[in-house]
Amino acid sequence: MCRRCGVELESAQRQCGCRGRLRALSRLRSAVAYEGPIEVAVQRFKYEGWRRLAGPLALLLAERLAVEGLAADCVLAVPLHERRLSQRGFNQADLLARELRMKLSLDSARGALVRTRATPPQVGHDRMWRLENVRGAFAWRGPDLGGRSVMLVDDVATTGATLEACAAALRASGSGPVIGVSVARVIV
Repeated sequence: MCRRCGVELESAQRQCGCRGRLRALSRLRSAVAYEGPIEVAVQRFKYEGWRRLAGPLALLLAERLAVEGLAADCVLAVPLHERRLSQRGFNQADLLARELRMKLSLDSARGALVRTRATPPQVGHDRMWRLENVRGAFAWRGPDLGGRSVMLVDDVATTGATLEACAAALRASGSGPVIGVSVARVIV
């Protein structure tokens, strides 16, 4: 989150730099800060396989999106590389996106957003390293998105670099606005 302007990119102040770094995303929203009980819940969900938390976490996000009045034509998840998916056994963002689709009565786009190369984990690195690490790491495999707006789901957002790289791939494939959403946001 930008300390000067908050999480909504459209209202970002010129001096903060958010708009300059995150050009493909039209907005970036999170339900809550990544701290306290939410941090524990997300870690259990993501690293300990507590898949049953997908519903309550998605509900938290859906309620925030309803309050904000944010909507899109379809919902997609930030993909994991096949190796990480094999290690973890599931994609936490995909579980959240499925729940969010049901709660918001939205569709998935025909096709798939894929991670084209494995990238090192983003944890512990600065904003510029993160942006470079995931640049070009995603692609859309499917028909042109035809200007459809997309809600792109992840569990946690820190700098927005991963969501931005995914949004760039979607925009290059003909999407309309891409709204990045996450359950929690690391306050940097």
